[in-house]
Amino acid sequence: MLRTTIYFLRTAGVLSIIYFLIITVYSGIRTSFLWIWPFVAICSFSFSALLDYAAKQANKNWTLAYRGLLTLFWLGFCLLFFILCKLVRTANTPPSQDAEYVIILGAQVRGSTPSLSLQARIDTAAEYLNAHPDCTAICSGGQGEGENLSEAAVIRQGLLAHGIAEERILMEADSTTTVENLLFCSKLLPATDTPVILVTNNFHCYRAGLLAKKLGYETVSTLGANRFLATTPHYYFREFFALVKEFIVGNI
Repeated sequence: MLRTTIYFLRTAGVLSIIYFLIITVYSGIRTSFLWIWPFVAICSFSFSALLDYAAKQANKNWTLAYRGLLTLFWLGFCLLFFILCKLVRTANTPPSQDAEYVIILGAQVRGSTPSLSLQARIDTAAEYLNAHPDCTAICSGGQGEGENLSEAAVIRQGLLAHGIAEERILMEADSTTTVENLLFCSKLLPATDTPVILVTNNFHCYRAGLLAKKLGYETVSTLGANRFLATTPHYYFREFFALVKEFIVGNI
């Protein structure tokens, strides 16, 4: 198990560097949470070196130390794997077919152009709305740094381009976080038990659903934009830490 762990860590370190370079070329150096990959690489190489050193010491304390480190590492890895499985399962769970409102959660806009993640959300929401003509859309998201329009305005433009009638579209253009997305959108709903679908990227469905229920949404399901992008594994990994953060601050 020791040698397996060391080889695993070294491989993870190399792959982290390669993936960092791929994301940098594909999505840009300003991609959120990008620098986690060099950090993972450094930690992987350092931890493997520490385990290798500890295993070579003819000392009972060092033996106990590396066995303890091995146990902690694999427990942490199992937790990460379990959460990732939850994320994937939720992303592939079909949403309700009788929703009255579809909330499209905002994502990064570059100038006036939706990011690939946001475009995937727009396309997925439009497909559902076209198939369910009685649904009302709520476009959610404020205007951040580097954005010429609010995320809600860009989503609205995208829905209109897909043929969604203007009178079916509501706007929420003040939020800056997922919690604010959901909180501000809830004020546009007739009641807390109104059937709602949250449209977001596949990796974000699990957290969005948990946050919505915590904020009082009584009948909510999620619809994941399952378009695979080079950054998709990156954002799945990021979601693990986002969930930990939301748990610590009491949002879920």
